[in-house]
Amino acid sequence: MGIPFKLAYNTAVQLVGKAVTATSTLLITYLVAKNFPIEGYGGYTAILSYIALFYVFADFGLNAVFVRETGSDQEKQKDYFKNLLGLRLVVSILVAFVATAILAFTGHPAAVKLGIIVALGLIVTQSFAATALALFQTKIRYDLAVIADSLGAAATLVFVYLAATNFKSILFVIAALVIGGVVRVLVAFYIVRFQFGALTIAFNIGFWRRLVLAAIPIGLIAIFSQFNAQIDKQIILLAQYKTSLNLNGELAAGIYGLSYKIFELAIVLPSFIMNVGYPIMVQKKEEGVTLLLRFTKKLAAVLLALGFFGLILGWFLVPFIFKVPGLEKFSVSTATTRILLLGFPLFFITPATLWLAVTLNKTREMMFIYGFAAFFNLVANLVFVPAFGYNAAAVVTIASELLILALSLGVLSVAFRSRET
Repeated sequence: MGIPFKLAYNTAVQLVGKAVTATSTLLITYLVAKNFPIEGYGGYTAILSYIALFYVFADFGLNAVFVRETGSDQEKQKDYFKNLLGLRLVVSILVAFVATAILAFTGHPAAVKLGIIVALGLIVTQSFAATALALFQTKIRYDLAVIADSLGAAATLVFVYLAATNFKSILFVIAALVIGGVVRVLVAFYIVRFQFGALTIAFNIGFWRRLVLAAIPIGLIAIFSQFNAQIDKQIILLAQYKTSLNLNGELAAGIYGLSYKIFELAIVLPSFIMNVGYPIMVQKKEEGVTLLLRFTKKLAAVLLALGFFGLILGWFLVPFIFKVPGLEKFSVSTATTRILLLGFPLFFITPATLWLAVTLNKTREMMFIYGFAAFFNLVANLVFVPAFGYNAAAVVTIASELLILALSLGVLSVAFRSRET
């Protein structure tokens, strides 16, 4: 298989995989929103966002190090895989314990706490699935990853449908998500067996230390980025609102949660584009900084155009979304969704600035930028959400991304000027 064909083939299968998983996520969101009250969807949102805050610690950008260090060396792949599997098993269990311990000191409703405990299984299943993905990435066999993801997504959809239509408890939906995650892992590991012949696990602490240290910059960026994306939902759930707002935490989390899910599904496109764009950036850097800058400007222009197109299209489509049977009760989410849509161009362009900075070895600077933005996001939400409600969180989301873009452009400007002199 030639390189051009391999790139085209893997890009195409990734597109198919994204379509399948996005469709599954969309249908799951619809099933939960339709079959449960707004408060129930709010609890569902809070449960998954809490888990997402902790899962990123188990992920920690380790796949990037795995791919970089192993290359096409099959012996290295085998050694790294079994050690990465062992590391992720230990870390995911530790993270689950920490998440449970912290939960004991929070003000989450009892049903949400129980749902979070059930959902802790997602940390383990996602960690194992990510480990299998690292191997597929190294072998440039995204088709194998798509098989596991698609079958897992289909199974999850079936289980969630059964849970949402037959039981009136979010706990059964969360359990269905965990079971679907187990199916995904089993399929992925079954495929891995054909790569190495057998699944093995190793617990080499020295190896783990080297792997984690190498992943720290990217890992911290991932943690701060996930914090930015998820902390608002926890604050919205736990906030003590002004009486005049006539809000409770679960109602606010439900209204905002569905708006954010629509927004989140829509902004997956730039990440997919950068999966293809980043390797080209690395290649252009080797050919010269001028060519790298020229390519990045063209890529940024495309992303920005797509962002504005999505903003305009989404602005007119949003009211119709909340007229879909079962979603009428979320009509108040229209304004919130439109506020989030205003950030579309920002969210489309920042992935390009991030990966350009990584290409220029400015990962440490980006780590501090994302960390500062996470701190700003936390403080701003704590101050404004109780006073102004969930729409304030939407504004803070946009402001945080604008801050990231402005600081990133500053770092990149200095980087290019220093290379010119």
